[in-house]
Amino acid sequence: MTTDKVHPEQRAIYREKARRIVSADRAARKYGLSQNTIGEIERALVAAWQDGCRQGGMIVKEEVATAPTWLQVPARSRTTLESLTFWFSKRHGHTEDRADRIECFEAGGKPRWRRIDADGQRDVHSVADGSVRPLVRLGLLASCAEAPDIYSLTETGLKLCRDYWARSDMDDPDLPRLSLR
Repeated sequence: MTTDKVHPEQRAIYREKARRIVSADRAARKYGLSQNTIGEIERALVAAWQDGCRQGGMIVKEEVATAPTWLQVPARSRTTLESLTFWFSKRHGHTEDRADRIECFEAGGKPRWRRIDADGQRDVHSVADGSVRPLVRLGLLASCAEAPDIYSLTETGLKLCRDYWARSDMDDPDLPRLSLR
């Protein structure tokens, strides 16, 4: 018996729809607006089911190795990528095309990550392992040869982030959201 999986890109699309529903629900609660979250969820489920029927299922038996899209990067990891590459944005007034690196260290018995800028200054703020490990798994970050605890963006990661910032600078309304935290 084989188990077929939903294509990762399709799963990412549905996760993004869910984020938009949750975001709208939180905004409505915050500002005391009317909401129909159950109706939004129901419409999203029906649309997913209809997509599956139209396409004869959204399963993939052979996964072709392709570079991940911004949509496939988990939301918390998107925030991490954004902090490493904000130099790419013209909106922030930067003209440099450089990415910061990130270092793994242990705090309280758990792995944490902190940004290292071009001058070697380590950020005081750190992020949890769950924000960075998906980036390593996706091949967007790789350990540096000279210091195995320090990671930098791969060519795939740099290309993805440059594309993100170009879209962000143009106010692309289809750009997936960052973390809802």
